[in-house]
Amino acid sequence: MGSNFRSRALYLLNTEERNAPEAVTQAAEVRCIRRGCEPDLSIKQFDPAVIVIGAPLDHEAHIAIDRVSTLMLPILGFGTGPSERLMCDISITIAMSDLRSVISLLASPANLCSLPPGQGANGMGTWLKHSADDFAQMMEHLLALRMPDYRDRAERVVQACLWIGSHLGMGGEELNTLQLAARMREIGKLGLPDKILFTPREQRTPDEQSMYDRYPMLGARVLRQFPVFAAPAKIVEYHLENFDGSGATNLAAHQIPLGSRILRVAGAFQMITDTGAKGREDVVHVLGRGRGSLYDPMIVGLVENYATLATSPLNKGQATRRVRLSDLIEGMVLAEDIWSRTGVKIVGSGTRLNEHIIRILMTLPLNMAIESVEVQRDQQ
Repeated sequence: MGSNFRSRALYLLNTEERNAPEAVTQAAEVRCIRRGCEPDLSIKQFDPAVIVIGAPLDHEAHIAIDRVSTLMLPILGFGTGPSERLMCDISITIAMSDLRSVISLLASPANLCSLPPGQGANGMGTWLKHSADDFAQMMEHLLALRMPDYRDRAERVVQACLWIGSHLGMGGEELNTLQLAARMREIGKLGLPDKILFTPREQRTPDEQSMYDRYPMLGARVLRQFPVFAAPAKIVEYHLENFDGSGATNLAAHQIPLGSRILRVAGAFQMITDTGAKGREDVVHVLGRGRGSLYDPMIVGLVENYATLATSPLNKGQATRRVRLSDLIEGMVLAEDIWSRTGVKIVGSGTRLNEHIIRILMTLPLNMAIESVEVQRDQQ
C-alpha cells in the first residue's frame, strides 16, 4: 500500500508522553490528545479512523477510553497487553509494515477503497478486482498476528474447500470465490475480546458464546464494504449454519449457500485433524455424528474421500488423476468413493470399472454429488 492509503489515527498521550511513538507516526497520519480530554471540533474534523493508546493501561487510560467512546472507533493497544476494552493489542516491537497493516485494517473499510486521483467509478471496479488478493493477504496477515496458528489452519481449510468444490463441478470464478471465503472466514473474530476468543467453548458463559457465534455475521459485514468481496461475504455469513435448520438464521439444507455448506464441513475437518484425529476412521466417526444435522451429507461424504486420499495406505505414493464422469473407461481403478447427494455410497474406492458400473454411473439421476473423480494414474 502506498502513502495515499495511510489511515488517520488519534493517539491518546499519557502524562509522560509529549508525542506519539515514532512507529505510530510512521504507520499512520496521527493527531494526539492528552488522556482525559474530550475530542474537540478539530479532532472530529481530522476524522480519525482508529484510536491508538499505549501503556500503561491503568485507571487513567480507561477514563480516557470512556471520553473518546463517542467517536465509536476501534481502539488499538500499542504495547499495552490484552484488554476487553481494546479491539486488539500489538507489541511495540512489531515491524513497521505489520503495524501499518493492522492500523489500516482496523480503520474504516472505506479508507481502504479510496482510489488514486483521477480514478472514476469504472476505475474503482477494475482497481478493486486487481487488489482483491492484496486485501485478502492483508486480512490474513492481521488474523495471523492475533492468532499465530491462523495461516496453517486457513491453508488446510482452503485446500479441502478447493478439492470439494472441484468435485462438485465448480468453475474457476466459483472456486476463487470459495477460496477467498475460506481465507477470510474468521475475519469477524477480530471484533471479539481476547477473553472470549481465547477461552475454550466449554468455559464460556452463554452470553459469551452468543457473542462468539456472531463472528461470521461481523466478518460478512466488514467484507461487504468491499464490492469485490460481496460473494465471499455471503459464504462467510452463513458458514456456521446447521444443515437441519437449527442454526442462527434457521436456514436449512439447500437454502444455505453451497459455498457455506462446503466451508462448514471443511472447517470441521480441519478442527478434527488438529485435535488428534489419527486417520480416516476418526474423521468419519466425528463427522458422521453431525451428518444431516450440522453438515450436508453429500459434502461429508466428499470430505471422507478427502481424508481417505490423505491417509489410506492404498494411495500412499500412488499417483492419481482427476477424470470427468463422462470420460471414465473400462479398466480404470477408482482412488476414492463415489457418493450421491443424499450421502449414499454408490461405488467404493479401489473398484475396477467395467461397462456395467460405468453405465450405472452415467444413468444416475441429475443430483449426482460429483462431476469428476480420482482414478489411479497407472491403471487402465
